[in-house]
Amino acid sequence: MTATTPMERIQEIAERASVSFDEMLAFLDSPTGRRMRRVLATSLIVSIPFVMRIPGLRRSGIGRAIELVGGTALVVRLAEAIRDWEHEQPSRPRRVIVDVPPAG
Repeated sequence: MTATTPMERIQEIAERASVSFDEMLAFLDSPTGRRMRRVLATSLIVSIPFVMRIPGLRRSGIGRAIELVGGTALVVRLAEAIRDWEHEQPSRPRRVIVDVPPAG
């Protein structure tokens, strides 16, 4: 068993986290990830009016803050951002579709 220094452990953890983060982005950009994001966004948009009616939440500091800043609109905007997010990869070429009307 080899003893590792704290810096080696931190570097190993950072390398693993980087791979995991890249894998997570790849998943979120996949068809299954897009479907999951769409379902999550829809559930947030539909549920926020009901959640904000919970009496205990409205009395809490977080509930008051959400209400103060127009939290419902803010959560809806966040849900739309989750739904519409696209992973930008500089190495992936963008597909351009040119629609040409029929001749004649």
